[in-house]
Amino acid sequence: MKARNGGLSVVHNAASVGGIGINYLRYGQDVRITPGAFESFYLVQIPLNGTARVKVGDTVVQSDRRFASLPSPTLHVDMEWSADCEQLLVHIPRDAVQSAAESEPGTSSEPVVFHPLVDMNSPAMSSWMRIVNLACDEAERETGILSSPLAASHFEQVVVAGLLAAQPNNSTQSPQPTLTALTSRTVRCALDLIHEQPEYPWRVAELATRVGVGPRTLQAAFQRERGTTPLEELRRARLARAHADLLDATPDGTSVTEVATRWGFFHLGRFSQFYRSEFGLSPSQTLAS
Repeated sequence: MKARNGGLSVVHNAASVGGIGINYLRYGQDVRITPGAFESFYLVQIPLNGTARVKVGDTVVQSDRRFASLPSPTLHVDMEWSADCEQLLVHIPRDAVQSAAESEPGTSSEPVVFHPLVDMNSPAMSSWMRIVNLACDEAERETGILSSPLAASHFEQVVVAGLLAAQPNNSTQSPQPTLTALTSRTVRCALDLIHEQPEYPWRVAELATRVGVGPRTLQAAFQRERGTTPLEELRRARLARAHADLLDATPDGTSVTEVATRWGFFHLGRFSQFYRSEFGLSPSQTLAS
């Protein structure tokens, strides 16, 4: 590990429930961490603040409060944490995951590999996170229910089974559905970013990096699933915002040019063409309505 700007200010709190480790970690400086392959455990890394760039094998995850990262034990890991990065780390033994996966009928004995990009806003991962939060709360109580070895053992099983069910991996799904699920998830995450910040000057390469795939993979996924491109979706999102602004505006107080440039359309003729194609009337007609 290397700190980029002077000394570290490390804070590390840890607790365990059964074989599951719950950790809070902060370095207090920009750091690069190169542990290689974890080998004996999976590590769900959930930013509570700041950002991290996590390379797992050939995939890069830009991690923040929305997107966690999940390195699998067999893949090389290289990470960069921002100075303000604070993460909740859920440490899960490799053998517990492998045993749970192999207990399901028809599953392979190959090492379980998860997709490293974790959408914490997905319903399944939100549900899984509530289980983890229970452990965080119980860790502060010496006589809580998870202090019981029996309860702790069952908790470990729920965490492992829940992660296998919630996060795409090569064990719980056959190869083709896994590819489809990952593609759908990639497109959904990119669309979420576009619709959350349509005013941002997104480039395909940056969108691809944020969702943990290459630009060509992202382009192909959009074409296959939606018959469009990421930048065409961005244009449609901006047109929708412009349409809403024009509906709310008054002709004497707002101009079409003002609304168009607000949403990144600097060629008024093209804006009008795109707008009419999308909504069936011109921007000026909407403004006057």
